[in-house]
Amino acid sequence: MIGLLRGTLVALGLVLLAGQALAHSAKADVIEDVNAKQLENLIDENDYVAVYWYKRSCKDCDKVLSELETIDDDTDRFGVHFVKVADKKLAKSYGIKIFPALSFFRNKEPIHYDGDLMDEANVLEFLTSLEAMELPDQIEEVNAKILDKIVEEQEFVAVLFYKNECRRCVKALQELENVDDDADQLGIAFVKINDPELADEYSLGALPALVYYRRRIPVVYDGDLMNEDKVLEWLVENKNTGDDDDVIDDVTLGLLNTLIDSLDHLAVIFYDRDESDDTQILQELENIDDELDSHGIHIVKIADEVAAREYGIENTPSLVYFENEIPSLYDGDLRNEEEVLAWLIEQLQTDEIEDVTDEMLDKLIREANHLAVLFYDEDDQESQLVVNELENIDDECDAKGVSFVKIDNDDEAKEYGIDNLPTLVYFEKGVPSVYSGNLLAEDEVLDWLVHQVEDDEIEDVTDEMLDRLIDRSENLAVLFYDKDSRRSKKVLAELENIDDECDSRGILFVKIDNYEEAKEYGIDTIPTLVYFESEIPYIYEGDLMKEEEVLEWLIHHMEHEEIADVTDEMLDKLIANEPFLAVLFYDKDDAEDHEVLAELESIDDDCEQAGVPFVKIDNDAEAKEYGIEELPTLVYFENRIPSIYEGDLSNEQEVLAWLLQQKNTDTIEEVTDEILDDLIANFEYVAVYFSGKCEEGQKCDKILDELENIDDDTDEHGMHFVTTEETSLAHEHGVKSFPALVLFRNGEPVIYKGDISDEDAVLRWLTDDDTLEIPNQIEEVNKRMLERILNTSENVAVYFYAENDKKSRKILTELENIDDECDDIGIDFVKISDDGIAEEYDIVSLPALVYFRNRFPQIYEGDLKDEEALLEWLIDNKDKGPASIIEEVDGKMLQSLVDGFEYLVVYFYDDNCPTCETVLAELETIDDETDEVGIQFVKTNDVDVAEDLGITHLPALVYFEGGVPSIYDGDIQAEEEVLEWLIKQRHEDTIENINRQMLYTLIDTQDYLAVYFFNEENDECPKVLRVLEKIDDEAAEYGIQMVKMNDRLMAKKYGFRNPPGLVYFRKAKHIKYDGDLYDDEDVLDWLTAPENMELNDAIEKVNRKMFERIKQTTDYLAVFFYAEEGCKQCQKVLAELENIDDEADANGIDFVKIDDPQLAKEVGVYALPAIVFYRAASEEPIIYAGGDMKNEENLLSWLLTEKDPTADFIEDMEGAALQRVIRDSDAIAVYFYDLAACGCKETEPETEKKKKKRKGKAEDPGETNTEDSSCESCKQVLEELENIDDDTDRIGVSFVKTQDTKVAERYGVMSLPALLYFEHQVPTVYEGDLLAEEDVLQWLTLQKTEDTIETINRNMLEVMLEDTQYLAVFFYKPNCRACDTVLAELENIDDECDLYGIHMVKIQDAQLAKRYGIKTLPALIYFRNGNPLIFDGEIKDGNFLLEWLSDDDNRELVDEIEHVNPAMLDQLVAQSTYLAALFYEDDCPDCEQVLQELENIDDEVDMFGIDFVKINDPEAAQRFNILHTPALVYFRKKTPLVYDGDLLDEEKVFKWLTSQDVFEIKDEIEEVNRKMLEKLLDENDFVAVYFYEDNAKSEEVLQELEKIDDETDDLDITFVKIRDTRYAKKYGIQKLPALVYFRRRFPSIYRGDLMVEEEVLDWLQKNRFKHPELNLFMYATGAITFAFIMYTLFLIFCFRNPAHQKAA
Repeated sequence: MIGLLRGTLVALGLVLLAGQALAHSAKADVIEDVNAKQLENLIDENDYVAVYWYKRSCKDCDKVLSELETIDDDTDRFGVHFVKVADKKLAKSYGIKIFPALSFFRNKEPIHYDGDLMDEANVLEFLTSLEAMELPDQIEEVNAKILDKIVEEQEFVAVLFYKNECRRCVKALQELENVDDDADQLGIAFVKINDPELADEYSLGALPALVYYRRRIPVVYDGDLMNEDKVLEWLVENKNTGDDDDVIDDVTLGLLNTLIDSLDHLAVIFYDRDESDDTQILQELENIDDELDSHGIHIVKIADEVAAREYGIENTPSLVYFENEIPSLYDGDLRNEEEVLAWLIEQLQTDEIEDVTDEMLDKLIREANHLAVLFYDEDDQESQLVVNELENIDDECDAKGVSFVKIDNDDEAKEYGIDNLPTLVYFEKGVPSVYSGNLLAEDEVLDWLVHQVEDDEIEDVTDEMLDRLIDRSENLAVLFYDKDSRRSKKVLAELENIDDECDSRGILFVKIDNYEEAKEYGIDTIPTLVYFESEIPYIYEGDLMKEEEVLEWLIHHMEHEEIADVTDEMLDKLIANEPFLAVLFYDKDDAEDHEVLAELESIDDDCEQAGVPFVKIDNDAEAKEYGIEELPTLVYFENRIPSIYEGDLSNEQEVLAWLLQQKNTDTIEEVTDEILDDLIANFEYVAVYFSGKCEEGQKCDKILDELENIDDDTDEHGMHFVTTEETSLAHEHGVKSFPALVLFRNGEPVIYKGDISDEDAVLRWLTDDDTLEIPNQIEEVNKRMLERILNTSENVAVYFYAENDKKSRKILTELENIDDECDDIGIDFVKISDDGIAEEYDIVSLPALVYFRNRFPQIYEGDLKDEEALLEWLIDNKDKGPASIIEEVDGKMLQSLVDGFEYLVVYFYDDNCPTCETVLAELETIDDETDEVGIQFVKTNDVDVAEDLGITHLPALVYFEGGVPSIYDGDIQAEEEVLEWLIKQRHEDTIENINRQMLYTLIDTQDYLAVYFFNEENDECPKVLRVLEKIDDEAAEYGIQMVKMNDRLMAKKYGFRNPPGLVYFRKAKHIKYDGDLYDDEDVLDWLTAPENMELNDAIEKVNRKMFERIKQTTDYLAVFFYAEEGCKQCQKVLAELENIDDEADANGIDFVKIDDPQLAKEVGVYALPAIVFYRAASEEPIIYAGGDMKNEENLLSWLLTEKDPTADFIEDMEGAALQRVIRDSDAIAVYFYDLAACGCKETEPETEKKKKKRKGKAEDPGETNTEDSSCESCKQVLEELENIDDDTDRIGVSFVKTQDTKVAERYGVMSLPALLYFEHQVPTVYEGDLLAEEDVLQWLTLQKTEDTIETINRNMLEVMLEDTQYLAVFFYKPNCRACDTVLAELENIDDECDLYGIHMVKIQDAQLAKRYGIKTLPALIYFRNGNPLIFDGEIKDGNFLLEWLSDDDNRELVDEIEHVNPAMLDQLVAQSTYLAALFYEDDCPDCEQVLQELENIDDEVDMFGIDFVKINDPEAAQRFNILHTPALVYFRKKTPLVYDGDLLDEEKVFKWLTSQDVFEIKDEIEEVNRKMLEKLLDENDFVAVYFYEDNAKSEEVLQELEKIDDETDDLDITFVKIRDTRYAKKYGIQKLPALVYFRRRFPSIYRGDLMVEEEVLDWLQKNRFKHPELNLFMYATGAITFAFIMYTLFLIFCFRNPAHQKAA
């Protein structure tokens, strides 16, 4: 019975256990339910979280849940946390509206699953695929399981193994993020993993480490992970090595540029995807891909027209080989792959100078610091000889950092003024210098190039080069000289001395030996120096032999604006080149003229900032040419049209206002007869109002006011409108009564007969074709007039020609014969010769004739001299067909049309397309209708343009509105639907439809771009689109371009796995919209929110609408008004302002820029550029009037002052804050005062006093009656000092005040008020009158700018001994000549002491000197961390003193790790071969303990030649990437290595510091001392030691031995060097240098020639593999064997028995 009961109980127990196990198992497979808070914590703490969103009482949800729970364990294995949430509100916040749903959070970023939730296999694939892990612009984090899966699925995977709290890992990760996208484009997946255990399995050693899986086979990268270019090169190399398929990688332009920068040898094929020939050639070249890889040449291909243009590739396919970024173009047959392979290998192996195109050359000149260019002619025998000679020095040039290329292009040579080929030109940072020697003497050429690189001579240029430099350089000094003149040579020798200083200040210095060019600038005397500032010339009038004065003059002109004195030739050049110019004609010898000039100098800066250069000229003849009889006279030129100032020149403000009015408003200029005569001769159409003698208020004056109203209109028609009171010229042209209006057409006058006061009638007459037309003559037009004619006439023939070209003139004579016939058939015939006009219309050569039909150009290809054939061609083109035919255009013309027409539709077709003709026929039926609604219709078969737009299938239709494309995605053959779509695009608020290529283009070109990603299969998308189209126009007002895109892959890339979604690009940087897309107001608010439009490191460009919005939402706003065109100063000022954008932002001031002249005028700005400040509390803006806008520091100071006007006052500080600011400031003045001690009682807050002072009020009379003179003195000093606060800021001296008497006493200040100046914490007392603020300012300026040794008192010295690590104190006494002499010496070395971090001060305190044991003065004491050391040498030798102060033995303290400051640390790093530095902090609990431990090994480390110091400076730690303290950094020849072990274990630290692995430096023989050498001999069996001394012979030998260092490493021989003569004698070495080989401490001296490194290596190798132990054993064995044989013989012969005799 008991047994039965026992059995029952056991069975019951088993059942219970089984039940528990089942329950536990069931629970393990259940997806955990979490709430909102738990989910938030999970997402924060875990990299990967899958969330199942469900509703309670939902049958579908339960079904899905049961399926998903089957994969819960699998997701766990992959490190994905799977949870479920039943919270509708929370789900909605993540965009979940339909249940059930699944979201996947990767590093807190959610994506939503849009597949079938019942298909658990697909769900698992989604949660664990690399695609799901991807995050834009960062390397994806994975765990071990996911990594295994990725390696299984992907062919090429790069994995970065890293660990937490590893500064090197963080840095490596930042660098490698830069190559993540490039790796993606190459088909290489890039992930990172934080799994030290897995890293140990792979034996990766120290992390970070990079492993590359090539088809699951891992390869470890052993290079520098901080060099992303090398990493990318390694990835490319390994990918190509692993490629079984010989496929050449296709790259983008961005990746191509990266590869060119990072790879030494790269071949690039530029090709066209749609050209069958290109494809066939590519297939051929893929056969040599492997051979190229084996030679280390990487080959890629690119189909990008922009890239081809950038490198000057005109025909595809083309092959370019890049060696160290220098391109070389292959000109052979690309179909012959063997020849291509041979050429590439030859490029690799031979020293050939690369051939480049003109575009490549321009790129190299811009980017290379040192470039040699040979301009040559390939068909010229001399050129070939020169090329052959110079190729012998190509390698030497490379070694000197000079890139060498050659170019066969006559036009490019002519641009640089080169007429004779071959010619060699050297470019240094873009500045050219021509070689004038014998090009066949390559050694001389090499010497010249090396000389150019090393000696910084003033470069010699040609006249064409000079023109380019003047045009492109802001600051340029030009010496016009004669190389055969002795004086020129002397001057040149002097000026060479200041070339470097000019370079350092950004002034380019060149010379030119060309008298004709000098004459062009009106220079008759050679040599002459001219300084060009933004093309404005200044002639140096002083002595060119005094180079210091010349340098001072150049710097003065660079830093200060002055009115330049010019010659008449210079003036002519300026008038021709500058759109706006003010010229003062004056007499240099007239005193009154000088007074006027002095006044006008004060507005020169304002004129410069407004874009009006100001010059002066002392030349009576030139003045008379402009009809100027009285001097001084001011003339303003606008586009060569002069206008004379009639007001008072001594009133500079009126002059400035007049100049700005002339520039910013269109007025009819007043001219003299001489000026008018010149205008009629030089301009095609000039309208002249002859007023006669006219006083203000008369009828003639009122007519002029009326005519001013049409001045703008005449300008738009290309006419110049002027007025004159002079009548002589009027009479010459038949004008008898005044006022009168005359139009001069190409010099021919036409008098207006109507009512001059009716400006509308005048305008109609002036612009009427009958008025403008000259009988029997082709009219000359200008650019504006041509534009007007093309806009108003359907048929126009335009003759483009060069004015001074004889051929053009002859042809013109012929063309005049058919002018009337053209008029008869309705073709307007005009001619134009404006500079640059041909290029605007894509005309390659002149003369040329272009026929425009409805603005569509056709160039005549026939003989222009055959006027009959030309007329017939014009008639044929005019009568070619009805207007309904869609015009054919090419790619270039299409781009011009896209820019020129607001509404344009383009039909893209292909000649080989069977349906294209049919579609075209249908579309031509709607051409007229599109014309009626203002849409231009054209067609093109230019496939390249289609490709650039991402169009792959033809035919296709693209609509452009304002240059933004939209693709028609309907039935292109249904012309009615097409027409309806086009009209809708034209008139309704539709969002343009784009493709992927268009998106890339828009991202690059649009500042603000909103992209709506949609999916046609999703019913929500059309509804959202209708909502967004409501705000399209409003977004456009803010400058935001809205487009839509149906591309799920791109949507997924930007974070929308299941569209719809909205992405906002701000200058290519994107953010996602996470709100409700149905709320149009919220979307618009989000798009236009200032924080979303704002970008870092750039001042945002805004339009009027954006400006108004930002003004309403921000408290402080700075606005930069500028003009992108026609304002040279604007871009320069903007570049400076970009430097203070971040500082302004940090102080709460938003900074924007706006190009809107009308808005500028509305706020009172009439001259650009300008800066306006807005405060929310103030209605009126404040315009900056502080002078030079290029001084960003002054501007920032002004902005901060305007933000907080009270900031103008000296800041009050005390206690720890004051001590901290003294410690952290380089230069600070502290005013110590005490109002209480002065008998003052503050009766009102300090802020109220400040307000009163700003308003300019005097002190309250009531107060002054209650205060005594002492109080008055204290307050008066404070007020005086506040007057110079801004001035001290400008010189870089901070100013604070304090009533903290404890701090005053600490520095020995006993009587108040007092002023102390601190420079790097070293104080100096002001001993003058504090009420004389100018004297105070002068004293502070002197202290700041001059290197004087500060005077201190006893208290200051005590403070400094506490705060200063290294302090040199000079004790002296008054009236002591010896003291003055020594002080002068010390002043000379004060700067050098600062570099070493040694502060130097002086003190008059004989008693204190005695306390330190000093008996005679002067004397010097060196305090090291408070420990004194008295100098006992010759104190008068400053250099010896400096050596003594900086000597390591004097710096070091016994049994203590020396405390150093940042400057001293920098010096030690630079000078010490081995340096250990402990970085620590005051508030670090472990630091003190670590320091105590390390003090124990300081002396031992010192014996090994390692300097040991400590430093407490966060900025210094940050420079060396020290994030946590304490930290130990070991510098081996400036290379830092961080110790990552236990700093409390001094034995381990000591072993680490003295271990061979740590002190060894790659590719270098390490320096050791005796102790280190003994340690090496103990630890290593094989050691080679080079004993040497400090002389030239030892250095030569060392250089040779360095060449075999790597080989000795391979032999396992440690190679070191030691400079210790006495230690060498220990081994019997009497003569140095010498080499000793130690084999297990047994020395062997090398007796051969140390200069022959091969013999040394051979000797070391023989000694390494000699086995003396084996030899002894062999000798012993032989000796024993020999002894045994001899002993045997001895026994045989010596102990043989005698023979028995026979018995008888």
